Amino acid sequence: MNTRTKPLSVRDLAEALRRRHGLPENDNNVALLPDRHPQYRQCERHGRYPTSRIDADGTVRYIMPADCPRCRQERHLAALLNRAAIPLRYQHCDWDNYRILFPAQQAVVDVCQRFVLDFAENLDGRGLILLGPPGTGKNHLAAAIARKLLEQGRTVLQTTVWELIDRIRETWQQGKGPRERAVIEAFAAVDLLILDEIGKQYGSDSERVNLFAVLDSRYRDCRPTILLSNETLAGLENTLGPASFDRLCHHGTLLQCPWPSYRRQGGQNHDA
Repeated sequence: MNTRTKPLSVRDLAEALRRRHGLPENDNNVALLPDRHPQYRQCERHGRYPTSRIDADGTVRYIMPADCPRCRQERHLAALLNRAAIPLRYQHCDWDNYRILFPAQQAVVDVCQRFVLDFAENLDGRGLILLGPPGTGKNHLAAAIARKLLEQGRTVLQTTVWELIDRIRETWQQGKGPRERAVIEAFAAVDLLILDEIGKQYGSDSERVNLFAVLDSRYRDCRPTILLSNETLAGLENTLGPASFDRLCHHGTLLQCPWPSYRRQGGQNHDA
């Protein structure tokens, strides 16, 4: 007895394509109809985006992966920010959400933006030192710089000074983990190292030696470093030691952030 195979409807074809490409079920999505190109889907956050295109010769090509390209880019950047150890609180920070209330802030932002724009031409390892009281947005500025450089494919790592020192000292336990030189070289190898909380360590000679080992390696390789600190300039030199401080001053830029704390005024959203 002959049986007829039930013909596939357009809905069936669209469903088969959806499953093949791993597309989620969503009432807001435009069905993948095989006879209509280019095809589009709707992202609730970023609006419509194409899932197929037609070449000049009429060939239909599907764009893979078939999810929102801006959402995909944001996920990739979030992974890079995590890998760079940018603190979660600052991973959203960029130039657009840095609120400028004082003229001195604009001058500092201009220097930070120029630092990013000139990064590829920075062949002498010139870095930045951001000094100022707590809550003046130094971490925000550093995170905005990191975000832009990560988008360019640069490698960035942020750490506090005591985390760096602890990581080096862990190597002193014989037979466990990497050697001290390997850890120092890892800190020295990233395109940009951001060191936070300078001045919060004990200030011992051994800590200065550890810091010097990293900063000197970066200086020799002409790799820039950003330092964030609540210290005065004299206090910073005393904390780092003359040799490290001297290397940072060579072609480096000092940025003073003396304006009032954002935290004490309710954060960046002053209207809240």
